[in-house]
Amino acid sequence: DSKQMLDEDVSAVPDEQCLLRSKNSLGHGITEDITDVVYVKYDDHFTAANNHNVADDIERINDRFLASGTNYVIIGPGRWGSSDPWLGVPVKWPHLSAARVIVEVALKNYRVDPSQGTHFFQNLTSFGVGYFTIDTNRPGEGGMLRKDILDAMPAVEETPYVRHVRFERPLRIMMDGKKQEGVVIFDEKAGE
Repeated sequence: DSKQMLDEDVSAVPDEQCLLRSKNSLGHGITEDITDVVYVKYDDHFTAANNHNVADDIERINDRFLASGTNYVIIGPGRWGSSDPWLGVPVKWPHLSAARVIVEVALKNYRVDPSQGTHFFQNLTSFGVGYFTIDTNRPGEGGMLRKDILDAMPAVEETPYVRHVRFERPLRIMMDGKKQEGVVIFDEKAGE
């Protein structure tokens, strides 16, 4: 297993090294073998109307990761796995099963209380998957996400709803289960 013991203070990692940071996370340990990020395309005018299409895209992309035996970080607004598509992407657990970190983002015009992974909780813990919540409405305390970095990267695959990008060097994912803090650290030289 690529998970290592966490012996560092996650909160001491500077923001500028982080692709994302959650101060409300579940999961514990370090993962250093993931290069892929799949994310739902969103902006300040995000609408949940297309969430069924998003779910279809995610399922298809996840199948490809399962086939190749690799994992990824997934990021999207609202609740993952909600049965109500207006609250989030209505995926079932198997459609996210290759994800190693599941990130829920609260947006200005799309504030959904984080699910805290309730419906996935058993799966999250038993499979060692991290679960991060980021609230972009509360800078600093709500965590942060450098979506600008993702948007600037070339897409491995892109649909009208979802982008898949790949970093040259593996991301370093650190999760502190006691402090509920998690970070995804990227090598800023990787994009040069």
